[in-house]
Parts: sequence; C-alpha cells; structure tokens
Amino acid sequence: MLLAKMAAVGVLIWFYLTAKDHGESPVKWAIIGLIGFAITWEMAHLVADMLLPKSPSSAFISSNAPALVGVAAAWLIRKKLLLDAKRDNS
Repeated sequence: MLLAKMAAVGVLIWFYLTAKDHGESPVKWAIIGLIGFAITWEMAHLVADMLLPKSPSSAFISSNAPALVGVAAAWLIRKKLLLDAKRDNS
C-alpha cells in the first residue's frame, strides 16, 4: 500500500507540473491524473486478489503490482492530455 500512496502523490505532482509547463489548468490535470490512477489501481488490485493464491509472496505482488499498472495508465492519460492540449493550441 505504501507504494500505491507514493505513486498517487507522484502522479499528482507529475500532472500538476506538466499542466503548468504547458499552460493548462494544473489542478484539473492533477485531479484527472489521480482519478485515472485510482480507478486503474483499484481494478488491478481486485483482479490480482481474484487471480493470485493467498500466500505471503502473492500478497506482496497483489499489493504492489496494481500501483505499477496505475502509473502506466496515468502515463497514457497524460499522453492523451498532452495531445489534446497541443491540438487546442494549434
């Protein structure tokens, strides 16, 4: 869970700074990034809990792997926001 919390804070900062650098609304982007991360994290967490057997090693994977999936989703969301911002500024 610690990795997920750290990743969520990282996504907030990452989206905020990216929006600020591109002249977009930083708070709006930060919220979009956090929501995208959280939804993806929750879905990946539920899938990992259903598919992995209950053991100490799988508990580590099921609690940390969803954070990586969430960050990957945030990267895709950020990429889409950047493309939209570039299209709007053109």
